[in-house]
Amino acid sequence: MADSPSFESFFVRLYFDRHIMRRLAVDLRGKGFDVLTTEEAGKDTASDEEQLALAAAEHRAILTFNIRDFAPLHDQWQKSGQSHSGIIVSQQLGSRQYGHLLQRMLRMLNHFTSEEMASNFVHLEQFK
Repeated sequence: MADSPSFESFFVRLYFDRHIMRRLAVDLRGKGFDVLTTEEAGKDTASDEEQLALAAAEHRAILTFNIRDFAPLHDQWQKSGQSHSGIIVSQQLGSRQYGHLLQRMLRMLNHFTSEEMASNFVHLEQFK
């Protein structure tokens, strides 16, 4: 079979912006998802543009609480014809609401393939 996509390529690979709690990465990995954090990538102090560029180069959708900066970045990339692997934005939830964040992520990850996520801007709150 010539160049058929691997099973893993259907699943969204994730890159977590610096303010996303590490616990979410651990829990999603435990469910089989591929997650990289800015800390693990050595990019904690990188700019938002650099974070998105790294996520795109690694074929990962970025999860961030920073809609204020990532919405305009998404628009800039769209206008310039650049593609990324997806931007997922969420309201920052407190530790008492962690379960809501995890459940929304799981619903979103079960909704999109990596191909469907490509160059998409997704509000996590729609997966309540």
